[in-house]
Amino acid sequence: MKYIIGLLFLFLSCVSVNAITKPESILFYYANRPLSDDIFYAFDWIVLDMDNSYLDVLKDKFYMQNKAKLIGYISIGEIEKYRQYFNDLKKFAIGENPMWDSLVADLRNKDYTDFLINVIAKKISEKGFDGFFLDTLDSYQLVAKKEEWIEFQKAEIELIKKLKQKFPDKLIILNRGFEIIDNIYLDVDGVAVESLFYGLDNNRRYIQVGQEERGFLLKQLQKIKTYGLPVIVIDYLDPKETTKARYVVEKISELGFIPYIADKQLSKIGYSKFQIIPRKVVLLYNSSSAPLRQIADIHRLIQMPLEYLGFIPELYDVNQELPEVSPNSGYAGVVSMNLDIRSEKIESWLLQAKDAGLKIFFINDIPFRENSSALAEFGINLIKNKDKKGSKFKMVKKMAGDGFEAPLLIPYTDSLVTVLKGQAVVKLENSSGQLYIPFALTEWGGYAINESFINYAELWVYNPFKIFEQVFKREQFPIPDTTTENGRRILTAHIDGDGFYGNAEFNSLKTTGEVIRDEILKAFPIPHSVSIIEAEIAPWGLYPEKSQKLEQVAKSIFELPNVEPASHSFSHPFIWQFNLPVQFQPTELYYGHNLSIKGYQLNIEREIAGSINYINSLLKDSKKRANLFLWTGDCNPDEEQIRLTYKSRVFNVNGGDTVITQQEPFLSRIAPMGVNYGSYFQIYTPVQNENIFTNLWKGPFWGYINVMQTFELTEKPVRLKPISIYYHYYSGSKQASLNALKKVYNYAISQRVNPVFLSEYAEKVLDFRQTVISKDSESLRVKNAGYLRTLRIPAEFGFPDIKESKGVVGFFTDSGNTYLHLDGSGDYIIKFSKEKPKNFYLISSNGQVESFIKQENTYILKLKAYVPLQLQFEKGMCEVFMKKEEKYAEIKAICPD
Repeated sequence: MKYIIGLLFLFLSCVSVNAITKPESILFYYANRPLSDDIFYAFDWIVLDMDNSYLDVLKDKFYMQNKAKLIGYISIGEIEKYRQYFNDLKKFAIGENPMWDSLVADLRNKDYTDFLINVIAKKISEKGFDGFFLDTLDSYQLVAKKEEWIEFQKAEIELIKKLKQKFPDKLIILNRGFEIIDNIYLDVDGVAVESLFYGLDNNRRYIQVGQEERGFLLKQLQKIKTYGLPVIVIDYLDPKETTKARYVVEKISELGFIPYIADKQLSKIGYSKFQIIPRKVVLLYNSSSAPLRQIADIHRLIQMPLEYLGFIPELYDVNQELPEVSPNSGYAGVVSMNLDIRSEKIESWLLQAKDAGLKIFFINDIPFRENSSALAEFGINLIKNKDKKGSKFKMVKKMAGDGFEAPLLIPYTDSLVTVLKGQAVVKLENSSGQLYIPFALTEWGGYAINESFINYAELWVYNPFKIFEQVFKREQFPIPDTTTENGRRILTAHIDGDGFYGNAEFNSLKTTGEVIRDEILKAFPIPHSVSIIEAEIAPWGLYPEKSQKLEQVAKSIFELPNVEPASHSFSHPFIWQFNLPVQFQPTELYYGHNLSIKGYQLNIEREIAGSINYINSLLKDSKKRANLFLWTGDCNPDEEQIRLTYKSRVFNVNGGDTVITQQEPFLSRIAPMGVNYGSYFQIYTPVQNENIFTNLWKGPFWGYINVMQTFELTEKPVRLKPISIYYHYYSGSKQASLNALKKVYNYAISQRVNPVFLSEYAEKVLDFRQTVISKDSESLRVKNAGYLRTLRIPAEFGFPDIKESKGVVGFFTDSGNTYLHLDGSGDYIIKFSKEKPKNFYLISSNGQVESFIKQENTYILKLKAYVPLQLQFEKGMCEVFMKKEEKYAEIKAICPD
């Protein structure tokens, strides 16, 4: 009986220790290159080299939740010559491993193992890793006598137990270690093995593993499975062998192991159980022509349509290192536009992207040298136009849909382009009988030049949404949506700090801050993000005689329950990138670079971190803290300035020029979500402020009412932006501007909206860029930080299967779009059905999901809102009980089998 109880206790111990951390997908990535944010959600565990420089960037990304566990690589049995600590360890070498040009270490030496634990493992822990991957455990077998092996094994057991004792909260994953697993299975969290079906020979060539070796490995792995440990199988294949890799993934999965198919250097994103649906599109631009990337044509004009389609645009300067791209790492395509630079480097990179399977699309320019072999590789013919008279082209063929914003008018050109294979969207003929195809869609993507797609007035000839969908979408996928939550359009409101110190013209006893507080913030209790300019209200600023009152007013605003504090800098820089070449500087600075403060010279860290600290000092008696930094002036910061906001752990917002109106109802007047600067991201305000609608505050001062046109034109025919009320304190200085502001508020709250703070919108934008959508044979998997909680799904998907899905609360259909509501967990499995759900689901609400629990046939949904809660749900065949308060509801639905 004691023996049976002991076995039962042992079994329960194994399950309880390892069930918590069992992953489904693992990435092994040893290249010292940055990984894009979405990759940290595509995998459950990521094994990185301890010296990967991107870890410093990752520390700044305070908003990343639910991301993969990071496992730091440690070579236990070998000493790598390229490590900084090589000279400290080479004395412990007892032989060599010529295959990897490393030294085999004497694990029996206590000084060596102490160094591994107290120096290397400690460094990995301090860098923020969640665990250790212990490699080269069997390397001693290369040089030690067989009778000595037991001594090395005892040393390894002792090492692992000490490691677990010193770092009890860290995961430990072994590479092999079959000889010691019986002694340490309770101390580790997983075992990896290499080369079950395909591996490498001694010359690092890809080979198929023999049956005898595979049989031995399978026997060892089945034994490890009995301990309840996750078993990871790493096989090696040429990255081009996509079909074979997917086949091997299935074979490994069927055996009950976690598959990962890698390249021989483990330097690329390989293949796992979940296949990433590619969403990233590289946008190429030339910083020599556009040193302010915020105004680069490709960013302003191309990014927004791609974002609406669910793609993640990544802006890259062709003068710097270009990324390594493949569909396997989530890349769908490349776009260039007006790329006025030619080089072998660009051509080579484009060819590699094409060969990797990405779709390439050239706009207004084909960026190849005149006699480049790349033209032939893409099947493009470039010939001189024999018609020297400049005659009009004769239309041979055109695809329907032209005239979207402007008519199709092709001007004369000296060079004519044709393509060997593809669909001609526009085909012309000149007076000499030469064919000219300025717009074509091809197997590799396509091109559109000479105003055939977008003209030089930045008006679209063809619908960019339809064209880009046709070019880049390999398959339909759920689109992460930042405009909507729980079926209602998101509403934000935020205030820049300008003019806080002034008095109202219609009431000289009140400052504009008091006017906005009393007549707007209290009258419209939706969430507001409110900023101040430190130099306008602090005693050491511009108005020390008013400071005491101004600070009191600021505190009274920040104390309002519907207000989150934000900074609008210390001295309001009017230009952020003031080191640009002269030709790109503004010709006249009306106010200088920043507000003139006695004894102060512009200091960017003081502007950002210093102003945030000042606001937090005002809030020292409150639980609130500044959540946002709102860019000032031209709102065009550089990478280092954006990084400083990350370092201060606040969201950065402002910039972009969404000012579409009935007078100019064009897509070019709608800005994208923001701009990436390296690994950092500037978030644009969804809609521009009253300064733009009042001709830079020259009048008419009621002009902000025209923003309602912007709200309407970004809602239909498709919803492109949330409703965003954005203005300055000086709107409280004039009766006309204040009345206009009230009309805008009344319009906004009359719509079907879901009000949130601007910081919450910022979270959704960043989450859009890190959301990963992947699939296996049965379902779609969506992972993110849980901030973005809406997916827009194509009609052909049918209805979400609420019962069989994970994290799906309900859905709402409007104007042909179906919006899927997610519970905010950040980990979703989505299945679809042709039939409408018969059980309970949420249709719409102006609140946010606090939690959603499914327990067999019982659903428990909790909702909370910033305003009086409204909700609509389908009870189906369920019995529903609801407890509802003003801003909160708890719904329990008991459904039949």
